[in-house]
Amino acid sequence: MNVLETWNVSVGGVLLVILCTYILGGKLLRLYLFDSSNSFLRHRPVVQVVVLGDIGRSPRMRSHAVQLADAGCIVDLIGYVETHPTSRITTHRSIRVRRLRPAFSLPEKFPKLIYILWAPFKAIWIALQLAWVMNCITQTPEYIFIQNPPAIPTLAIARWTSCLRGAKLVIDWHNFGYSILKVKLGQSWIVRIAQRYEQYFGNTAYCHLTVTDRMHKELTNWNVKGKIVTFKDSPPYHFKRLSTKEVHDFFVGFRLQDIVKKETLDANEFLGRQPYSPNETLMTLNGNECVSRQDRPKLIVSSTSWTEDEDFGLLLKAVEIYEEKAKKDKGYPKLLFVITGKGPLKSVYEERISRMKLQKTRVVTVWLESNDYPLLLGSADLGISLHTSSSGMDLPMKVVDMFGCGLPVCAVDFECLHELVEDGKNGLVFQTGEELAEKLEV
Repeated sequence: MNVLETWNVSVGGVLLVILCTYILGGKLLRLYLFDSSNSFLRHRPVVQVVVLGDIGRSPRMRSHAVQLADAGCIVDLIGYVETHPTSRITTHRSIRVRRLRPAFSLPEKFPKLIYILWAPFKAIWIALQLAWVMNCITQTPEYIFIQNPPAIPTLAIARWTSCLRGAKLVIDWHNFGYSILKVKLGQSWIVRIAQRYEQYFGNTAYCHLTVTDRMHKELTNWNVKGKIVTFKDSPPYHFKRLSTKEVHDFFVGFRLQDIVKKETLDANEFLGRQPYSPNETLMTLNGNECVSRQDRPKLIVSSTSWTEDEDFGLLLKAVEIYEEKAKKDKGYPKLLFVITGKGPLKSVYEERISRMKLQKTRVVTVWLESNDYPLLLGSADLGISLHTSSSGMDLPMKVVDMFGCGLPVCAVDFECLHELVEDGKNGLVFQTGEELAEKLEV
């Protein structure tokens, strides 16, 4: 006690220091012994999962990250954070999100020459970031998982990193980057160079994952090294069909009627009886028992990236045909189309929608948080996929999500769609706006 008085230190202060040292030291010791990749008690592989896109809109790569982390790996998830990556990512103690800064993207209306001139600068900006994050600020990985496309510069940087750090490279082939470039540039020498680049840098991976059997066959024709595995998408665990009560609770907060009023003309005529009390929404009534409204519109959902490989004009053509038939037959139900997603052609189609004279239908565009998306799908009557694939070898993840929510699906036909949707068995297939209009009548 005399010593403490000499140093002017209280007993409580000493005990507080001891307690803090015990807690902090225990955490650091546990981190080293059990969580460190250099631990002598438990070896935990380090895996880099690279998404050169928005992590929040990359469900397949998020799923890889979570499953690897649950299996005991330490995961560095590298990509853009433009939307919330979901709580399973942000709260997982074994997943570390490494944010990339996206390069400036030129508007779609710019001439092709400007696009070509800007592309190298964009690639250099991305390459420098990837090289820094993958090689300098992360632990040495044992595996590197990358999503392809985009191929430039991801494939080159990933292959260089795998050689430099002694990691095994796994490529998850969602599509082919050169085929997307071909949509923009046509039969250009740049596209041919991009194809050779993709074949060269994608050739020596340790393992290749493909989303379709058709893509598996194409990689076999490329004579790539490494094992090729078809790894088809599956819906997230929380995607399901909602009960009427769950639908009601969702639309109490989502307030679909307000979106219709904001985005369409003559909304009151379409919506019917108003105002809505706290016990009712556009779709449901909650009295002694929660039920669907008899006068509600049929809710049809489509998710789109608003790009050239999704012809949204097919849907608008079908809407026009449906409107013409509804004028002759008053028994046709009202249809409310809710379109989700962001993309370069969104404003073009929104302008076209605003000029349409609609009575029995309405088309609205929304941007949903990741938590609301499965709730909307689980509440809808029909899902529509307009994805056609630039290569003809990938499949629309949106259809997998719709199936997970028990939602009937109409999908535009292309080369390998039969691997997911069989016409008349688990969905309906169309090729033209006229055919889609017929499906809507059903």
